[in-house]
Order: sequence, then structure tokens, then C-alpha cells
Amino acid sequence: MPAMIRRYLALLVKEVDQLRRNRVLVIQLLLPPTVVLIIFGFALNPKVRDLRLGVVDESMTVESRNLIDSLSQNVNFKVTRIYMRPEDAEADLKRLDLTLFLVIPADFSRTLGRGQTPDVQVVIDAVDANTAQIAKGYLQMALQAYNAESVMTPDVGPRHMLQLVSATHPPTPPGVPEVQPAYLYNPGLVTAWYYVTGVMSVIMFITASLVASALAVKEKETGTIEQLLMTPAQTGEMLLAKTTPVLVLMMVVLIVSLLVGIVVFGLPVRGSVWLFILSGSLAALAGIGIGVMVATVSKSQQQAQLLTFFVNPPLTLLSGATSPLENMPDLFQKLSYIDPLRYMVTIVRGVTLKTAPWSALWPNLLALAVFSIILFGISAWRFRKT
Repeated sequence: MPAMIRRYLALLVKEVDQLRRNRVLVIQLLLPPTVVLIIFGFALNPKVRDLRLGVVDESMTVESRNLIDSLSQNVNFKVTRIYMRPEDAEADLKRLDLTLFLVIPADFSRTLGRGQTPDVQVVIDAVDANTAQIAKGYLQMALQAYNAESVMTPDVGPRHMLQLVSATHPPTPPGVPEVQPAYLYNPGLVTAWYYVTGVMSVIMFITASLVASALAVKEKETGTIEQLLMTPAQTGEMLLAKTTPVLVLMMVVLIVSLLVGIVVFGLPVRGSVWLFILSGSLAALAGIGIGVMVATVSKSQQQAQLLTFFVNPPLTLLSGATSPLENMPDLFQKLSYIDPLRYMVTIVRGVTLKTAPWSALWPNLLALAVFSIILFGISAWRFRKT
């Protein structure tokens, strides 16, 4: 056996034995990422439920009460109060007692009786723009359901469909083509799948950088790094032996995260598992490289952790793990190309949610491999220099 391999194996046994005695670190590597993945999968959910809806009923007729009953039965809304004047509803909206309110006009019943289309106005609290858009969409679907139910009921009488109007969007003109969407890859619109695939990549990458920086700085603080430098082992061999157990543990974290996604959230795996593991190992290697680089410029574990927390948030935000890259400004979209985590997230979603072909994923895998080699090479150079 070559001397280089013997030295590497001896150092590897030393690192594994040291990591085995540190059971708290092993538990911290496996348990918190699993808990965080489950919490994020449920918490990062754009779906909105129990919207507090107020109704201003200026009509006070059987038809208006039927509309209110229909909205009360909708699971997305919670009709909290019926108002006589819009000013009262607006006051409750300002006091944050309502999310939105609906105004049924006084001529609601007469307009229906003439076979015309009444306009129903909605006022929405748009401080949270995403919730406002979702609330309007839910209300439009609720009115469509009410229209369909009324058409099926013969005793309602002839009338046109209700229309939702606001200050910025006029009523939809008649004759507009109806669009029938087809949802690919996620027909059930399970929003947790999108966040779980991104969060599992982020957890693995950030954990690798944190653990690598902590272990490297610990050797510096305890003074054992000087003892290792007195041995015949080369600096690269020491760094490789030190990072191998961390890399193996990161693969365990990644596989556990995938199993949690499958069991808890029903995440599909439609592509190659081996490609998933290979991309995960490259991303973990890149994270380890960043962690070691941080350790070479840090004097204590506390300083290393602070520097790591300074580096990782921009990488997370630019990766597209929690928000689409297309929604970002052009400058940040271009900056995302130097983020190795971006390519990991793309591969994970291509393997799990889609049966993405190799021709679509290999550029991301190549970019991830290049970043991993560069980051680990720079960290080895910095480690040798310091």
C-alpha cells in the first residue's frame, strides 16, 4: 500500500474516532435538519385559509342572503360580520378585524330579475400583496361556484353571472375565451413539494459549511493542528481525512431529508437517485470548502460561526430554494450563476418533481462540480498557507 494512502487512512481513523466520541455533534447533524425540514415544509406555505370576510348587504333580499350563505360555506372564508354601511366595514378593515369585505349593491335583486349582470365590489387589505391576490382569486372562484349552483337551481329564475369588480380591474367583457389549465408534475398543487426540495438542499449545504468550519477551528484552538503538522502527512492529506467523515455525514443528512420528504409530504422521486446523491456530494464538498476557508481566517469557533452566517444567507436567497429566480431583478439573477447552491436546487427538483432528462441536468451538474473543485482547492491552499 502506498505511503500516502497509509497516512490518509491513519488520519481518517483518527478523525472518525474523534467524531464518534462527539455524539452530541452527530445528533445535532441528524436531528435538527429533520425537524427544520418538517417545520419549513408546513410553515412555508402560500396557501391562505380562514380569510376574515365582511359583507356589506345593501340589498337585504333573499338573493343577497343566498350569496352570503354560499360564501359562509366556503372553507377559504370566515364571514365574521354583516354590515349595513361600507364605512363600518372599512373601519373594521383598518382595525385589522377583516382581511376583505364584499359590497352587495342595493339593486342586486332587481338587476338579477331583469336578467342582467350585477356588479359586486370587493375591498381587500393589500398590505400583504400575495395574500391580497390569493384572496381575490378565492373570491372569484367562490362567485363562480355560486353562479354554477344557481344555474342548476330552477327556482332562482333567469339571470346573468355575477361579476367581481374593484377599483383597478373592470368587469370581464362577455365572449372572453375560457382557459382550461393542465398542471404538469404537480397536479395536486402540493406547495410543500417546492419548499421541501429547496430546503433540503439548503440544510445540507449550510450544515456542511458550519461543521467543517467548526472542526477546523477547533483543531487550531486546541493546538492539535501543530502536532499533525509534525507528522509526515501532507497538508492535503490532513484536509481530505478531516473532511471525509463530514462528507459522509452530509450524505446521511441528505438521504434522511429525502426520506422525510417522501414519508411526511408524499414527495415523488421520478428521476435518478444516483444523480441526486452525486449532486448532493458535490454540493456538500462545496459547502465544506466554504467552511474551511472561513476557518482559515477565523481565530475562534464563535468568529467562524459568525462569518459562516454572513456568507450563507446570500447563497440561500440567490439559489431559488424558496422563491423563483425569475422573480428577482436582472442583477441578482446574474449573481445567482456564481452560487453553487443554485445548481443543486435545480438538480434536486429535476430528479424529484420532474423526470428531467440528462441533457437538461448535466450543465448544472458540471457547474456544481467546477464550483466544488474550485472551492475545495482554494480551501486546501488557504489551509496549507495558514
